[in-house]
Amino acid sequence: MKIQEVLENKGKRIISVDGDLSVSKAVEKMTADNIGALVIQGKRNPEGIFTERDVLRLWSDRERVKDMPVKEVMTKSLIITSVDDTLIEALALMIHKKIRHLLVIDGTNVVGLLSIRDLAKEQVKNTEAKIRLLENVLASEIAKDL
Repeated sequence: MKIQEVLENKGKRIISVDGDLSVSKAVEKMTADNIGALVIQGKRNPEGIFTERDVLRLWSDRERVKDMPVKEVMTKSLIITSVDDTLIEALALMIHKKIRHLLVIDGTNVVGLLSIRDLAKEQVKNTEAKIRLLENVLASEIAKDL
């Protein structure tokens, strides 16, 4: 299964914010939208990502950083996948890089943001479909033998 199909099932909604938004406002946005990551948008392209892990990393120093611009504490090294990559390739990349969120590009355009949960959910659906197919094939073979 290609990432393009995963995005079609999940949706291509990307929630992005300006890097000057405060950390506390970014956390409020994530909570209100029930999401685990925000894309930090630059003038033309994404400049970073702010995730639940970033929030946890900052928690012990929350009073000092709450009014700080999110661009100062975001994860700056963006790890991406293409719409042409497979679900397994994207999962392997996330596991290898120890990340939970992955930007999706189509050419040079960002077209989606996937969580490891999104990919796991699709993988489970694929596995269930394969099991049902095998059960049907097996049942029809058994019926032939009767």
